[in-house]
Amino acid sequence: MTQSQQPCPICKLGARDVRVTDYGERLSLSCARCGSFTITRSAAAVAERNQVGARLSAWIRERSESGAEVAEVNTQTLKEIEARLPTYRVTEKQLLLLRALERKTSFPGKTVDVIFAFDFPLAWASREEEFRYLLRGLVERGLIQSTEGSPEDASPTYGCEISAAGYEFLDSRARPSVISNQAFVAMSFAAEMTPAWELGIRPALVKSRYTPYRVDAQPHIDRIDNKIVTEIKNSRFLVADVTLQRPGVYFEAGYALGLGIPVFWCVRKDDLDNVHFDTRQYNHIVWETPDSLAEQLYLFVSAILGPGSAA
Repeated sequence: MTQSQQPCPICKLGARDVRVTDYGERLSLSCARCGSFTITRSAAAVAERNQVGARLSAWIRERSESGAEVAEVNTQTLKEIEARLPTYRVTEKQLLLLRALERKTSFPGKTVDVIFAFDFPLAWASREEEFRYLLRGLVERGLIQSTEGSPEDASPTYGCEISAAGYEFLDSRARPSVISNQAFVAMSFAAEMTPAWELGIRPALVKSRYTPYRVDAQPHIDRIDNKIVTEIKNSRFLVADVTLQRPGVYFEAGYALGLGIPVFWCVRKDDLDNVHFDTRQYNHIVWETPDSLAEQLYLFVSAILGPGSAA
């Protein structure tokens, strides 16, 4: 392992605490703009080629700011991350920025200092100029008020505080106070798939600190279709293993997608060619053994959603 100072492989800003391993392929670093993370050079090259650097930087920074785990970004996890990187509208970016300012506010009326060159990923902005525009929009809407200067000034920093109207705006758009820790599992109940559940999916979700739910594994007296719909709505995300091509699995996954619930697609390698054409555009975890399924699913869930809160 070597330690050095060098540019961040995502945003090119000078990074600190850079640790280089695997003969220079893997970098662990702390970037004032992106946050702290580990990335392989191969993944960094793919991100640059696909021009997702700004959004990847914002994704890492948001997770760092909120205290969520940032899993290693490699060529495998990057595909899943890229598939889920959002493209926000201007008003959505302003809301994200206001939430970021709230995270930095320990009491109402506290001044928050932002550094234009470092903090524009907080608003999922592509560059400093866009960040200034978004800040100015919050001022014009009366959601923040300046304590010194203006976002238009040449100063590298800007001090502001959230206004009473800003807090009211945040309250009106608050996320649910209780976020489900349940992961709904849609898969074939055939006996040959029992190892995939017992040794693959279930342990991966438990390791990720989520509570796996499979409708046949829990006692209930409800109609099965009502139970499925209810439990999908109650879940943070859904794991859909389409091996053996059961129509019910596709229905449950499609229902979750319609609700905006993330879906992690899985399929056994010998059944990959049979995946329905409507879902082939989604990145699938292709597995050969329950152990490989457990390893990949844990990696993907950790990279995209971070750990759950199950005991």
